[in-house]
Amino acid sequence: MNEDDDGVLPLPSLMEAWRPPTGGKRSLRGGTLRIRSGGKGRGGSNAAPALSAAEARAKLERIVRKAPEVMVKISGKQRGVRHLAEHFGYISRHGKLEVRSSEGEIITDEKRLKALAADWDMLDQAMNAHGKNRPTSMSMVLSMPGGTTDAATIHDAVQAFARVEFEGQFSYMVALHTDTAHPHVHLTVATQGADGTRFNPRKADLHHWRESFAHELRQRGIAAEATPRRARGHVQKRVRSPAHHLEARTAGQGSGLDLNRLIEERAQEFARSKNPERRVEDVLALGRQKQIRGAYADAAAALAATGKVEDRALAEDIAGFVADMPPAVSRRLERAREIMMADRAAGWVGSRSRDTDRDVEGQAPTPIDRKPRGRDR
Repeated sequence: MNEDDDGVLPLPSLMEAWRPPTGGKRSLRGGTLRIRSGGKGRGGSNAAPALSAAEARAKLERIVRKAPEVMVKISGKQRGVRHLAEHFGYISRHGKLEVRSSEGEIITDEKRLKALAADWDMLDQAMNAHGKNRPTSMSMVLSMPGGTTDAATIHDAVQAFARVEFEGQFSYMVALHTDTAHPHVHLTVATQGADGTRFNPRKADLHHWRESFAHELRQRGIAAEATPRRARGHVQKRVRSPAHHLEARTAGQGSGLDLNRLIEERAQEFARSKNPERRVEDVLALGRQKQIRGAYADAAAALAATGKVEDRALAEDIAGFVADMPPAVSRRLERAREIMMADRAAGWVGSRSRDTDRDVEGQAPTPIDRKPRGRDR
């Protein structure tokens, strides 16, 4: 299908649905000329990529047909020569695995790795005029879901990704691990650039790296995507350690509070209260998913209207994708629904139990929302 035919797609609403979450502007300037960005130029905003109609259709197909999502994660920071040398020892399995440097050197000698750790630390100290205690390097892990991609392809894609994003600015080391449930690559980047630039990525950088890594995989024949979770209908975020602490501080119960217990307490309060508090973020999440569902529904309707077999097939896939989206509720509201349903089954009828789904989600449930599904963790 040519690009004119793909012009039926509602591109503005799809671009908005795929827009990454806010989190500050990109702080790094890689050499990724192939990833076109919207907004104020390369790396200048959180706008969704400015895709052509044909590119948007290809992305839509990958998303609704559930192409594997890439993972790019900051795994740690190393401070000082000793810590960095220990990290190099870990990623090389103490000389048993090859480590590739940004200069193309293949290293298995632990002494050589220690020497490079000393070089990185020396540069950092030379550029550290105020003697601050700051990281010498930052480590990342890049991978694909288990069983979807062979290790050699992932390794090759990561090396290409690193060349595009960091070469000429930051030194880095790459090591492939295949001794776990699925292959993954450790990428360690020096935080001090030779030109004085510091490696200090923001949330926007991480999203861009996911897109860049997915691009390199697709260049090698692997169907890979890098969409925000909410673009796939997920409201419940992965719980990280800072989230535990923030929730605990908000509740005024100390940093040692178990987040699961806090969620249970708040769910019980919501389920049993005559005037439950609906948090702003719950309302916003509901509205956001409504917009995303609407964008996909508009795309499906536009494709179905063309009468073309391939368009109708994609429209059906979009409908199935939207039907499989989880309800737009937080863990607290999901648990509150379970409590209210249990109360109803037990014969307890109160002012809050007659319209459980409407009360929890703020709107009448659709048949999609009534389908049983596993909890999104």
